[in-house]
Amino acid sequence: MFLGVDHGTTAIRFASEKGSIYELSRSSAADLSYEQILSRIEESLGPERVDLVALSYSMGDGLTRIVRLEDAANRGLISQDGAGLHQGGGTRVFEAIRASGWPAILLPGIHRASRIDPRFRVFSHGMSPEKVGLAYGVFRQGSSSFIVCDASSNTVSFAVLRGEIVAAIDAPIFAPGLLQGPLDVQAIRDVDAGKMTANQAFNWGGILSKIGRKGLDQCSPEERHLAMETLALFAAMEMAALLVLCRDLDHENPQLFLAGSPAREIEPRVSALLDRRVVPLERSAAAQGCARIAEDVFAGKENILGIAVDERVRAGKEG
Repeated sequence: MFLGVDHGTTAIRFASEKGSIYELSRSSAADLSYEQILSRIEESLGPERVDLVALSYSMGDGLTRIVRLEDAANRGLISQDGAGLHQGGGTRVFEAIRASGWPAILLPGIHRASRIDPRFRVFSHGMSPEKVGLAYGVFRQGSSSFIVCDASSNTVSFAVLRGEIVAAIDAPIFAPGLLQGPLDVQAIRDVDAGKMTANQAFNWGGILSKIGRKGLDQCSPEERHLAMETLALFAAMEMAALLVLCRDLDHENPQLFLAGSPAREIEPRVSALLDRRVVPLERSAAAQGCARIAEDVFAGKENILGIAVDERVRAGKEG
C-alpha cells in the first residue's frame, strides 16, 4: 500500500493509492499516542504492508528535494515558527510515522529556494508541502498545465506549466480564507501596539474572523452568503493573477481547478467571475495526490513536478 498524508489547516487526511480515506482533526491527533494514530490508520485504510508513505508537514521550507524522513533535519523546516495554528497534532502524526518503521519520504514546500519563476522569490514562502500532493493528483489525472486555488480556512493558489510548478501565492500574501488571511493596516497597527502577535493577526485575518464568527454554522443567512461571495471573489482574483503569469510564460489556456471544503459551493460563482470553466476537486485530493507521489517514487520516478527526488531515496530503495 502507498500512503499519502495531507497536513491540512484543521485536519490531517490519510489516503491510499486505491482511494481509501481517513481524516483526523489536528486537535484530536494531539491527544493520541503514536500507537493509537497508527492503529486508526490501519483500521481505516487496511492492514496491508505499507510500501512507502509520502508525508507533508508544516511549511516544508527547509527542503528543496523529496527526501527520506530520516534524512530531514528539523522535520524539514527552517524554523518551527511560522504562519498558522500550532496545535501539536501534525507533529504527533509526523513522529508516529517516524516510529512506525514504515518507509517514508518527506515532501518540500514551495519557497524562495525552490525552482520557480524568479519573480516569485520576492516572497519567502509560496505554499506548504500538501499542495505539492494536490498538484500531483491533478497532474496524474492528465493535466500538465493548470492553476489550482485552494480556498477554505485560508486561500493558497499555484500554477503548474508543462508539468512543473512555476509559482505559488501563499495564505499570508493575498486572498483571505474563511478563518485566516493577510495582515491589513489595522492588523499591522495592532501588532506594533503589542495587542497581538503577527501570527495571531494572520489567524484572525479571515473573512469570518473579521465579523467575530468562528465558523459558517455561527452565521446568519445573510452573513453566510456574504462570506461565500467574498471567498469566491478573492479566489477568482488570485486565479486571475496567475493567469497573467501564465500568459507571460506563453501559455494562454491552463486548466482551472478549485480545492477546499467549500469548492463545490463556490465553483459556479468563481466560474462566472472568470468566465471560464473551473473544476472543483474532492476534499481528499491532496492526500490522494501524496499517495500517488509515494507510488511513483517507489516505482523509480526521479522528479515530481520539477522537484528532484533525493539520491538517498533511490539508493535506499535499491538497497
